Amino acid sequence: MIKVHIGLKGSGKTPKLIEAVNSAIRVEKGNVVCITEGNRLMHDINRNARMINTESFDIKNLDMFEGLLCGIIAQDFDVTHIFVDSIFKSVPSADITQLETFITSLEKLEQKFDVSFTIMVSAEAKDAGPNLAKYID
Repeated sequence: MIKVHIGLKGSGKTPKLIEAVNSAIRVEKGNVVCITEGNRLMHDINRNARMINTESFDIKNLDMFEGLLCGIIAQDFDVTHIFVDSIFKSVPSADITQLETFITSLEKLEQKFDVSFTIMVSAEAKDAGPNLAKYID
């Protein structure tokens, strides 16, 4: 399953993410990962989620971010869900048009490793292309 929550800054994406991560911790049988830029969610997210701060890495583009996702999955085959808060903060060089191709990469990872993804995108939904739009929740 891939879900994309899209909206401009201040539209309530982060509270949705916090609720979704904490819910996943309660109901999923595998491990849950939350990727964010900075530590600001550390006290809001259940401590059983694996928190990854992208400030620790020098992620230059979405290919590098995909590599990070692959590394997470390779390190722990029990990961069932990866949440990404504000992908444009973790990958500042990315834009909404590049997410069209990135979603295809997520689809492959989802199918091959049975991992769900929930991504928060700071943009207007009308700017999403067809690949991205089909996953907007």
